[in-house]
Amino acid sequence: MITIWWPAFIVPVMMVVSGILHFPKYRSRQKLSEKQQQFANGLAWKMRWQFGLVFAALAFMLMRSVLRMAAGTQQMIVYVVIVLQAVGFLLIALPVERALQENSDDMA
Repeated sequence: MITIWWPAFIVPVMMVVSGILHFPKYRSRQKLSEKQQQFANGLAWKMRWQFGLVFAALAFMLMRSVLRMAAGTQQMIVYVVIVLQAVGFLLIALPVERALQENSDDMA
């Protein structure tokens, strides 16, 4: 079971580590002021480690619920989980951009 499921924890661990170590900085499509960049960095880092913990917990719960399935089926589920985690990581940019737009007049 562990040999099949350990890849499902790679993305969450990377998210938690990048959120805690504050790396990499948030990159926006538009030019940001220093205050806006700091706000976006802080929000993105905070969301990364929080979502990383949630993704790890969800992967663990899913792993426990499909424990008695065949190994091939578990492997396909692992691939789906990893793809969904990667998409979730990329979609963190949407709420950060929305928060930047809402707070742009306050920070300008």
